[in-house]
Parts: sequence; C-alpha cells; structure tokens
Amino acid sequence: MKCIICKNSKHEIIWFDKLRSGKNIFTNNRYKIYRCSVCELVFLKKPIIDYENNNDLFRKKFDGQSSIKKYLEFHKPRELKKLKKILKYLNFDKKHILESNCGYGVILDLFMNKCKTTSGVDHLVYKNSLIERGHQYFSNINNIILTKKTFDIVLCLSELEHKKNPIVFLKKIKKILKKNGKLIIRVPNFNNIYRYVIGYDFLKFDYRTSHNFYFSEKNLDILFRKINFKILNKMGYNEYSINHLFHYFRSKKRATEIKSKKLFKNLENKRFIKNIEEQKVSTSLIYILKNG
Repeated sequence: MKCIICKNSKHEIIWFDKLRSGKNIFTNNRYKIYRCSVCELVFLKKPIIDYENNNDLFRKKFDGQSSIKKYLEFHKPRELKKLKKILKYLNFDKKHILESNCGYGVILDLFMNKCKTTSGVDHLVYKNSLIERGHQYFSNINNIILTKKTFDIVLCLSELEHKKNPIVFLKKIKKILKKNGKLIIRVPNFNNIYRYVIGYDFLKFDYRTSHNFYFSEKNLDILFRKINFKILNKMGYNEYSINHLFHYFRSKKRATEIKSKKLFKNLENKRFIKNIEEQKVSTSLIYILKNG
C-alpha cells in the first residue's frame, strides 16, 4: 500500500477503533487509520461508504437530514464565515465562478450581481432551487468537462477529504479552470489545536466514515505542486472560538459554538484565533491556487 501523494510505502497505524458514522452514531467494527512516514498524510486504506457522488446521503447521515431548510440552518453561517476570510484576497467582479459541493448556493447568491455567471455542483435535490435563482447547475464535474465550459474561479470549500482519489479530482478541476484561473480550497487540518490539546476525546469524533483522508500543510503543499498548481496564498482558518475549545476539553464531548460557555472576552478570543491561524494549527487550512 503506497501513499497516494508521495508514493511512499512506509506508514504506521495511528488508530484502530470505531469511527463516527453519523451525527452521533459510531460503527460497530473497528477500522485502521494510517499515517505516511514521509508526507504525513493520514488515510483510510479504502473508502467505507461512497459519499463522493451522493451528498444527499452524506447530509442525511451527518447533518440529520438532507433538505434546503436544514442546509440553511446548519451550513449557511459556516459558509459565509469561510467566504469572509477569502474575500480580501480575490476580486470576483465580472468573473465566471463555480462552487463545487455548493449545497443551496448561499455563496453563489452573494455573487449574482458581481459575477458574469455563477454555477454550482451538487445533488439533484438543489437543482431546481439553484436554477430558479439564476445559477447554472451541474450534477458533477464530468458533465462540465463535456460542455467544455471553463471558469475564472472555482471554490471547493468542503470536499477534498471526502474524495476517493484527490489527485483525480484536482486534475478534473484543472480542466475546467481557465489558464491562470484560481482555485480556492478549504481543507480540514489534521494538525490542529483540538487534536493537540484534547487528544483521544477529539479524535473519536473527528475520525469518521465520510473522511477518506486527513490532510495537513506538508502533504497539501506536495499535492498541489505535484498537479502543477501554484500556491499564491495559504492561511490558517479556525472555525470556532477559544471558548468552544475549552468547553470541548472539559466536557469531552462535541458541542455547538452556541452551547459553549463564555470563559474569554471577544478581544482575548481574537488574539487567540489570530495566533493559532498564523501558526497553522487551526481547524482548517485555506489555499488560493493558480492554474499553471
């Protein structure tokens, strides 16, 4: 068994236990998770369930249900927060943009009056709603390739870790990006402060059947350069406050930001988040890539 990124055959087993298989559900069987000894990619030997082409099933399992109402309730605040982090680095005016795994299209809605065209890829459950609001809809990347459409900017903000083969997926993205087009990609960061501070009580919830890979800065740098993407910018992005971290540490249970006790003031929280993002031990990493 070779690492999909660096092709190294040396790896270690870092987990042999149950995986989270839904919102608050765990598998009956134990599964092994491996870490490459060279690029430090963490991965399952093979996918347990194929969520790659079925976001409807994925959202039912991990969000509790798959519906527009549920998407807006759970995902809209998270997606808009990601976008706020990105906007200062890119100009979207008069661009042709695509969001892969777009869901209801809350990000696309914000660009309707700025961009020439806005397009989204996701499950059929969102098709009519996206089209009715003026967006172009595609059920998968392969269909876009067949049309020979290309885009100035492609956003992939919650997807790479679910893919069976991230290299194949990124090569498809290259085909639909214009020359010098930009790919904005957000990926959960395995080397995050939650894992370092909370350890097992974090990992037992973080390891899940929907994630085939657990990336970090080292292996992402190798991956993107391998596919001839130029890294224009990379930044830490932390989705939760310091209050959430300490609540998790004390309770040993996952909780929403709202349920976390406010132990620290807003100014203290901002300082804390700024530091962990600068050190890239944040919950996620965001890359802005140029199609070479």
